[in-house]
Amino acid sequence: MFKKIFGSKNTPSISNAEVEKLMTAVDGEKLGESEEMLLYGGFQELNDYYFFEALFMSRRAFKSKKGATLTFKSKRGDFTLTASMLEFESEYAKPLQRNATQISFDIEKNQIKKIQEGAYESIDFKIKKQVFTLLKS
Repeated sequence: MFKKIFGSKNTPSISNAEVEKLMTAVDGEKLGESEEMLLYGGFQELNDYYFFEALFMSRRAFKSKKGATLTFKSKRGDFTLTASMLEFESEYAKPLQRNATQISFDIEKNQIKKIQEGAYESIDFKIKKQVFTLLKS
């Protein structure tokens, strides 16, 4: 009876590849992935201010009141984006068996070009005292 309500712990979770197939309405492109999560991103402009809109699809839920950072790492140098929103929380997407976390980051025009050109090897997502490394997709 409880399995019907809460599900079974033995239910296999779906893979990142299966999550990608099920995601049909995503603005932006896949920029990074790890075993833990997928990162999709796109850019927006508002009165000469630029924002990187990130969507994290993760097995873990995140909640913060102090923001987060994204560091794009490459052999030519790193650059870090700071969240423009300090408070955010993950929402569970049941069909995908993942937590979706949408975060907006401040970004400069030259950094947008670096991301679009793929001038990075990995991305570090730092939230609280945790750091998650995603490899370029």
